[in-house]
Amino acid sequence: MTIRRGIEAVDPSRRTAVLIVAGEDSAPDRAFDVIQRLYGDYYDQIIFMTIGLVDYPALDSPDFKASDVGRYVRHTARGAVTTCVEQARRVGMAAITCIAVGTDPVDEVEKMSVEFSQRCPSAMFFLGKLVFQHQKWYHPLLHGRTAEAIQRRLERHGLPLAILPIVIPG
Repeated sequence: MTIRRGIEAVDPSRRTAVLIVAGEDSAPDRAFDVIQRLYGDYYDQIIFMTIGLVDYPALDSPDFKASDVGRYVRHTARGAVTTCVEQARRVGMAAITCIAVGTDPVDEVEKMSVEFSQRCPSAMFFLGKLVFQHQKWYHPLLHGRTAEAIQRRLERHGLPLAILPIVIPG
């Protein structure tokens, strides 16, 4: 199942940052802060590309109805970036949320990024990645390798991607 929304609202003539939000490991609020700190007002618009996952918790929810699953996961995905969109608009950027709904975040990000790059070829893609200041043996078990998988997929398409390290102290 793949549903995409929001790409049609993008203005391809503007300098565009695309922040990929593919799970809690991407820390969208902190990643947006890093973009602001490093690039200031260079980008005119920012696209928050987020994925609504159709996974076990979505299907196992007590109020699950097959006809509402798309609406439910879109609502959840949009909620992950609502504060970021508001923050971007407060600093004067046009901010848009693009949502894909599916079962594999890496596949959905790849499809949406390729589609987006055709519409807006000069866009720069960003992805937040949690980095633990003091890595424990169990951190790799708890935090997937989604960022690395997305990076490999976008590189194969020649898309520019910057990984933003989100350092977790302690």
